[in-house]
Amino acid sequence: MFRFTSASLRALLVKALVLGFVTVPGFRVYAQSAQSPGGLTGSWWVAVTLYDCNTGAKRPPFSSILLFDRGGTLAESTRNPGFQPGQRSPGFGTWSQSLSSTYQASDWAFIQFTAGPFQAGTQKIQHTITLNNDGSAFTDDASVYFYDVTGTLIQQGCATATGTRLQ
Repeated sequence: MFRFTSASLRALLVKALVLGFVTVPGFRVYAQSAQSPGGLTGSWWVAVTLYDCNTGAKRPPFSSILLFDRGGTLAESTRNPGFQPGQRSPGFGTWSQSLSSTYQASDWAFIQFTAGPFQAGTQKIQHTITLNNDGSAFTDDASVYFYDVTGTLIQQGCATATGTRLQ
């Protein structure tokens, strides 16, 4: 005869929950990048402020739109007035959850031609995004890198941003 101990009953219950044999009313399991209450998935209106990483000198803010997809992909578009019309492509990248309300993201865009302060090449933005408690807004600390067409780093900067979920 098999005898159940409290440890074996706990293990059996955990296996049943994981395999979906037992449901608990009101209990939901979300994939890391799924649309969970307050999660990052969705479209966001973002106010971006660039600043000099060494001096902290800030530039005027501008707007961007970010789209975080369930599968961990990211698309973005910006109205940074430092770029000439058509100089910068939309950006594409990936994101993942690192802590309960903190996310890491990275996106790339093409700088199509040299004009103003930007050379032709690519731009990479690395984000650390923190959601507020109800998931309606976030803050973003970012590092911005510019590479020439050979892939050589030629310029870098820092940015902060605040995002508001589009409704």
